[in-house]
Amino acid sequence: MRNRKKMLLTALAVLCAVVITACGSGSSKKAEEHSPVSVRLIHTNDHHSYLDSGSYDLKIDNITTRMELGGFARLATVIKEKRNANSIVVNSGELAGTLYFSLFHGEVDFKVFNELGLDSYTLGNHEFDDGDERLAELIEMTDFPILSSNMHPESASPLYRVKDRIKPYIIKEIDGEKVGIIGILKVEKTKNSSMASDNITFDDEIESAKANVAELEAQGINKIILVSHVGYYNDILFAKNVPGIDIIVGGDTHDLLGDTDDLAEIGLAPSFGSQTGPFDGYTHDGFENEDLGAYPTTVTGADGKPVHIVTAWCYAYGVGVLDIDFNKDGVVTMVNGSIILPVSDVFQRDGGSGFAEVTAEVKTQILAAIERSPILTVAAVDQTIDDIIEPYRAQKDASLNEVIGTVTVTMDNTRVPTVFTASQTPTGSYAAWVVAEAFKNTNHKIDVAIQNAGGVRTPLMSGQLTAGDAIAVLPFSNTVVMLDMKGSDIVQVLNEAAWYSIHSGSSGAFPYSSGLRYDVNLSGDNVSIITNVEVQDRDTEAWSNISANTVYTVATNSFTALGKDNYLSFARVREDDPTIFEDTSILYSVPLVDYLKGLPAQTLPPLDISLYCLKSVTN
Repeated sequence: MRNRKKMLLTALAVLCAVVITACGSGSSKKAEEHSPVSVRLIHTNDHHSYLDSGSYDLKIDNITTRMELGGFARLATVIKEKRNANSIVVNSGELAGTLYFSLFHGEVDFKVFNELGLDSYTLGNHEFDDGDERLAELIEMTDFPILSSNMHPESASPLYRVKDRIKPYIIKEIDGEKVGIIGILKVEKTKNSSMASDNITFDDEIESAKANVAELEAQGINKIILVSHVGYYNDILFAKNVPGIDIIVGGDTHDLLGDTDDLAEIGLAPSFGSQTGPFDGYTHDGFENEDLGAYPTTVTGADGKPVHIVTAWCYAYGVGVLDIDFNKDGVVTMVNGSIILPVSDVFQRDGGSGFAEVTAEVKTQILAAIERSPILTVAAVDQTIDDIIEPYRAQKDASLNEVIGTVTVTMDNTRVPTVFTASQTPTGSYAAWVVAEAFKNTNHKIDVAIQNAGGVRTPLMSGQLTAGDAIAVLPFSNTVVMLDMKGSDIVQVLNEAAWYSIHSGSSGAFPYSSGLRYDVNLSGDNVSIITNVEVQDRDTEAWSNISANTVYTVATNSFTALGKDNYLSFARVREDDPTIFEDTSILYSVPLVDYLKGLPAQTLPPLDISLYCLKSVTN
């Protein structure tokens, strides 16, 4: 229903836009020299190195049904089926998050993208997680254009040697019409929440978009697509502030867009609740009045023309397919499409004694329901893509199947906690607290440990946990470091990170701790979100108020120790006195493995509220 309304609203918007474009165009090419053209846009984003299909529970005929969802071998099948002579296939960026990245550092991802034959790939912030050198190596592997118009490596950066392979935009010709495709990343998040070096210059996002649109228009191009990695709400900012953009393909905030009724039929709903902060000097105020959640989301642009925004969820669950008709003036006269979620043809349901494969009769009913859905499709595994992944999969599985322990109750990973009182069940990331506990146990010298929620990528699920699972929880190439800090500096760094997590949109900055516990006021300022901090004596296990002038040994990961995610005081105290810093060179997943192996019966018990770092949360 929403897509049919979308086509009507687009037609009405076009009537207004034609009046505007008739009065004058930014394109130097005469209008009569342009022609209408149809384009099929095929897009993915935020796969985070989730290359394989995964088990997922969807609703089929209102019954919970388990099946394999997504994975690039199935996405490839859909892409090949949907691709035509007028297609543009793009990816909005984002590596890192699974064992594939921890072990192979993007190599297998980019081999897959080479085989897919992408028209462009926009860099996201996580492409920088292994530093400039590794990203340069990956770019050297590519057979497809890398886009990033607002990132410029300087000569001291290893990326400088591939600077000519990083394009601000590309131009693709379809039926004689040129379509410009621009790439942009979010500056603050890339600088502060990745390992991008200081030898990179970044441009303002809005100004970069304006400049590159103007450059394309000066070449006579009036059909422009922006492939961004800045988040859904910031894509709306682009639409409202940059004249000349027609389509925006987004990434970063893992949004699921689509027809509400169609998604509800399979047990899903539009999701866009975790937004990154606005560009500096801009605001997201009033965005609640936009057509949020729709695929595409249509916004009245800065020049009065409709701008259509799409994104395709995350973790290689699905691929977006958007059909677009442009008139000769470069105005979009029709858009139609949706996210497509490819699934296996093996289904399980819970008959009361656990999930089991369905009967042939029920399978026929399920297949008929999938056939009716505009979102689901049964897709076979593309053998060429699977053959690329398989050797890496075998190496991963062979080395990481050791069971290291049992988790009694799932330890959730909600980044920013919600309100609870001291007498209620605590909220937040139990998983991050467990990781901090593991850090604290790496060295008898350590008094307290602090872990950012975003460095923990998944919950600790109940059941057996393997070494591979532990690395999936902690997938980055971080090490455990130790710093000697005054109590006042510890309180300050906790507040720096908590404030940043709430006000910047980088929710992964929120701090969880072992050996510390504190109250949280989500409405506090940058020195009063975290208060009433207590510290536990390592020997006596007694709790007392933290002493401002006492020096404590703090364990954290090497990412936050650099001041990333706004843990500024970590960097400051190290700069003031480098002797207070020690890098253990222990990969930060190793303490979790050792911690679980060292527990009685190698079993992680339910959360001990008396030890948990959050005493209460108010707002």
